[in-house]
This record gives sequence, C-alpha cells and structure tokens, in this order.
Amino acid sequence: MTMQGPSCLDSPPEVRAEGRPSDRWHVFRCLLPARAAVADAFVTRGVGPLLRELQAVGELSGWSFTRQSPRVVDIHLLGGAPGLLAARLAGLCAAVGAHGPARLPQLAGPPTPDLRLVDVAVELIGMTPNRPARLGAAVDLTMVAAVRTCPALRVADAPVVAGARDVAVVSPTRWRRIAAALATEQHPLTCWSRLLETHRRAPGYDGAAAFGMVHLLHNQLGLTERDEQRVHAGLIRSMSRRSGGPRRSPRWHQGVVPPGAVGRRG
Repeated sequence: MTMQGPSCLDSPPEVRAEGRPSDRWHVFRCLLPARAAVADAFVTRGVGPLLRELQAVGELSGWSFTRQSPRVVDIHLLGGAPGLLAARLAGLCAAVGAHGPARLPQLAGPPTPDLRLVDVAVELIGMTPNRPARLGAAVDLTMVAAVRTCPALRVADAPVVAGARDVAVVSPTRWRRIAAALATEQHPLTCWSRLLETHRRAPGYDGAAAFGMVHLLHNQLGLTERDEQRVHAGLIRSMSRRSGGPRRSPRWHQGVVPPGAVGRRG
C-alpha cells in the first residue's frame, strides 16, 4: 500500500511549523470510546481527511496530533479561528460517540519540528490494523532512523570495511523488506527516510532530534511506554551479533508491510 492522495512528499523540501501572522497553535482533546480501532479510524478516516481539506482551502495552516492514552487524542491545529475549528471537530466526535472537543491551553509552539510527520503516522496507522503489524511498523521507523542517523551501522550483507568488524549489524532479511518499501515513491517509510535526510543536511542538525521524532511517531501510532521499550529492546536484539550471525528477534520484528500488500481503505 502506498499513500492515498496528497502526501508529505508533495510538500516543499523545507516545511516549517509556521502559518499566517494571525495563526496560533490550538489544542483540542477528544475522549473516544474505549476501543483502539475507534481512535485509529477517528484519525485516519475522520480527522486526517477533514484537516487536509481545510489546509488545502486555507482554513488551516497545519495540524498534528498526540495520544494521551488509547482513547484520548489531542488534535493540534495551527489556525486563526479556534471556534470554527472546534465546530469542525465536534461533528467528527459526535459521529463516533466521542466527548469533545475540549479546548486545552494554547501551545507556544508546534508539537513537532516538521508537520509532514503526521502524514507518515496516519498512513502507517491505516496500513497496520492489528497489534503485531503496528509494533513492526514502529520497529521499521526506528531502524530507518538508526541507519540514516548513525554512520556506524551497516546492513549485514554489505561489504565488510577493513577495521570495522565491531560495528553493529542490521538484519539483512529485515532491511531487504524495508529497502523494498523505500524503493517505492510514496510509501510512508520513503517519506520518513527523506524527512530524516532533509533534517540531517540542515544547518545545526542534532542527531538526537531524529529520535525525538521517532518518539512522537510511536506515540501517534498508539504505542504505550511499555510498547516503546519493547520495540527498542527488540531492535537492539535484532542488531546484536552472535558467532553464527545476527541474533534472531521476535516474529513481529521481521518486516514492514510490503508495498501493495494491503488493499485500499474503504
């Protein structure tokens, strides 16, 4: 599956969280029914399409979201008419039996340095309807960030560089599957990889910022703190070496959803 409609790859190379002079960041909290699938659908089929449309017509300059729990979603909106934006969200909340939107204190700045991250999150949520696939996508995001950010890493089947035998080794099986996704033009991992490269080449780049973005994406995917710890532990395990090769990891670490493997969402 690839991104449907306009994607972050269609945006200019540098997208900053800036709007018109009158725009401010507003946060609205939506309390959803206690089912993870409802929160996922609320974001991918409700909030995402609506806010992209409002952004296209100029009612909104940018948006993102964070999850405070599986049923509590905070919508971050950059615009100049909070009352109108709240009314737009109210219809979506009513449609799924949610409470809200409740307006929270205004933000001083954006929740992320790059608003294109929200497209990555929304598309991956739609591609991973079950928990194992969602955890696998979280690992894929982290592995791409690690390979793009840390020069010491290399793919296990890449040529061995003299004097570099102690570098960490990325599982070749997993990386081949990720590479297949990266070879497509509009897979969310392609978008993620390009965003990382754009930030890496920017003046004053701090590599730690990449993993701040990873943490935000994990939150948007609905991972709990324990889930995130599990993802990191599994990734470290999959990149560890034994005398017989890379250490094996749990089955859900074995690969990203292949491009085209999931049908179009209804």
